[in-house]
Amino acid sequence: MGSSPLPLPHIAVFPFMSKGHTIPLIHLAHLLHRRRLATLTFFTTPLNAPFIRDSLAGTDASIVELPFPENVPDIPAGVESTDRLPSMSLFIPFTYAVKRLRPHFERALASLPTVSLLISDGFLGWTNDSASKFGIPRLVFYGMGNFAQTVSCKVAVYKPHAGVTSYDEPFMVPGFPHIWLTRSDLEPPFDDPNPDPKDPHFQFIVEQTMATGASQGVLVNSFYELEAAYVDRCNTEGVPRAWCIGPLCLARQTSPPAEKTGWMDWLDSRQRMNRPVIYVAFGSQAELSAAQLQQLAIGLERSGLDFLWVVRAKAMDLGQGFEERVMDRGRVVRGWVNQMEILHHGSVQGFISHCGWNSVMESVSAGVPILAWPLMAEQKLNAKFVVDELKLGLRVRPSGGTPNGLVMSEEIERSARELLVGEKGKEAAGRARNWAEAARKAMDGGASWLTLEKMIEEVCVKRTTENAIVSAALVTAA
Repeated sequence: MGSSPLPLPHIAVFPFMSKGHTIPLIHLAHLLHRRRLATLTFFTTPLNAPFIRDSLAGTDASIVELPFPENVPDIPAGVESTDRLPSMSLFIPFTYAVKRLRPHFERALASLPTVSLLISDGFLGWTNDSASKFGIPRLVFYGMGNFAQTVSCKVAVYKPHAGVTSYDEPFMVPGFPHIWLTRSDLEPPFDDPNPDPKDPHFQFIVEQTMATGASQGVLVNSFYELEAAYVDRCNTEGVPRAWCIGPLCLARQTSPPAEKTGWMDWLDSRQRMNRPVIYVAFGSQAELSAAQLQQLAIGLERSGLDFLWVVRAKAMDLGQGFEERVMDRGRVVRGWVNQMEILHHGSVQGFISHCGWNSVMESVSAGVPILAWPLMAEQKLNAKFVVDELKLGLRVRPSGGTPNGLVMSEEIERSARELLVGEKGKEAAGRARNWAEAARKAMDGGASWLTLEKMIEEVCVKRTTENAIVSAALVTAA
């Protein structure tokens, strides 16, 4: 008799409670399901579960809801994701609350069929101890690119900015003589060569870094060809290994909606008139001040360009009469949009973006050049990579030489026009189209396709095979 085929590996997935961290892992779930590489169980909390459940439709993934802690200091009742925090200054208290999920997570993990692998967010470092407790290998997902991860690590370890005297004095990144940064390119605590060891944010970074170092690898939402030098450096010098399996935004196969939204109809009309559109969006967490919103509105109005601008808050004030004055060539959307659908529309020829890594990957995948406007986290490093390394766009600069100053309307008008109709923009658009084709090939039988298969084989199948051998031995012994 022939031997029975081994069961598919069973992967547990635990995203951090933020849509920007969750969505790529949902895309990964669709990819694993479609390729029949694994079965999946997602962990989340009750208020995040409906979004995850809807997003996983069409897969056979199961969902385990962990009760979110109640009466958490500084965290309003009913807030179970960073997208709902009244201020990102509450991020660290939120992580304290999330850590209290550990006993519930471990009880749930123990009740599951054999788990071959845990994929958990880099902000959930405590899950590494949970995985070790059950003998489960863990892979980490940060939602960052290799460039930002590698540069941040080099700066944190070697402290090349220790000798600079100001935030705008350049220093070289060790090991990469072509990369020069300033302290203003870095966010706390990385901008300080001597951070306070008692600072809660610094302690959080150290804790997650140590947990990542003890894991079996890092999943990266990127593709090898895009960041080859940084992937190679990670995997020759760093621990643990980086597995590039993206762009994950290309993993989910979607059918056209039954009914088009109003803004998609409007984009269709722009395409028929051969009028290029610049898309404006800053993600689900970054916020612009009221003064900055006014400058952006003035800049877009004076540019004469057609634009689609997505704003977070319905009550956001863009200036009296603004929407009426630009209604023949501009649309403001308040609420959620399908960003991939917009970026892949033929009329969209440029993207004013905060350079969150998901947005960078979506823009690269769609072949759309970027006007980089970084606001928080590692976005300034992403912007540097997009503009200086890949040359896929341009960058706006705040006034007065201060890193966090206002970007004035004149700068916005000039930069947006250069991106959409200028020579530099046309050159960036040509390179963007080439990278879009490279991204498609990576996910369709290329490097990312093969890397995912190899990762499953090396990390998951080995454990699944060992468990099958142990089970067979127990049956024989009985």
